[in-house]
Amino acid sequence: MSPKRSITSFIFSLSILLAACNLPLTTSAAPATMAPVTTVPPTGTPTATPESRPCGFQWASQSLPDLSGQLAEAFRDAGLDVTSARAEAYGENCVDENGQVVYFAAMETDFRITIEVASLDDEAELARLLESTLAVLDGFPPDEIPGPQPGYIGITFEEASGGVLNLWFQTSRADALRQQGLSGVELLHALRNP
Repeated sequence: MSPKRSITSFIFSLSILLAACNLPLTTSAAPATMAPVTTVPPTGTPTATPESRPCGFQWASQSLPDLSGQLAEAFRDAGLDVTSARAEAYGENCVDENGQVVYFAAMETDFRITIEVASLDDEAELARLLESTLAVLDGFPPDEIPGPQPGYIGITFEEASGGVLNLWFQTSRADALRQQGLSGVELLHALRNP
């Protein structure tokens, strides 16, 4: 067989194989449908009522303005001066065949706190602010916020000079470390270096 004929045979075989990959599958089973997932958010949180129609899921976040307001109020009540305090739900949008969002299903609630500090070198003060922040967030138990999974906590310490220290950790990690007896600077180090 000549090399030219071998290449032609190979290309023909490959074409047939690729065409077979695009054939529609036929099965006797009914198409699978997913039951809608819903969450019960705090009062005033934007949601949509799930509808029974097929959809694809897409990662999404949703602002929780009412919960953010409650969070800011809790920090004020605790005497903590925070630059910002907000909550947002992380989950999935159910998107229909027309690209329209049918509903949002929250998987977790994340908290983002920004605190201005005099110096990032004062670890004792950072540790005190960290523990005070966690104490405020303890007032928002998982069964009272959107999503079945533990969310994340983001704490940003900002110096007036522009220096920044960002902490980002799961709520469950902070809880576990505190249950192990970590506190103060040890807790700060553990959450800073996961």
